[in-house]
Amino acid sequence: MKLDVHHIGVVVDDIDKGKAVYETVFGMKEVARFTVDAFKAEVCFIPANNTYIELVQPLSDDGLGHFLKKHGSGTLHHIGYLVEDIDEACRHFIEEKGLRSVTGGPQRVPCFENALFFHPKDTGNVLIELVSGATCPLPGGGRTAAG
Repeated sequence: MKLDVHHIGVVVDDIDKGKAVYETVFGMKEVARFTVDAFKAEVCFIPANNTYIELVQPLSDDGLGHFLKKHGSGTLHHIGYLVEDIDEACRHFIEEKGLRSVTGGPQRVPCFENALFFHPKDTGNVLIELVSGATCPLPGGGRTAAG
């Protein structure tokens, strides 16, 4: 199964403050911003060669907000992998590999046709997200969903 790293999610207390470092120090620029009601967050995508940095700002005190309070701003939150067929990927990782989903089934969100998180206790203590149908294709002419 082909997994392309689509983004590295970093939780921040303020997206504009957080992205300033990427812009002023590294010369990177935000290309998209979304409010993701399903995850109670605002996110922005900053291309970094062949992937993205996704800055994630919680909009509530639960879930992501709790993570932010516990770990602080600028902390790695998750790695997002782009898959061609999310239903097949879910079947493979849940049924064959025994991973547990944190989010139930795939969810439609503004930045992806489908997104699903696996429990970090099953993935080496790193929260893993599978996505398909990316609104932001991989930088450098990368794929969005079907390669």
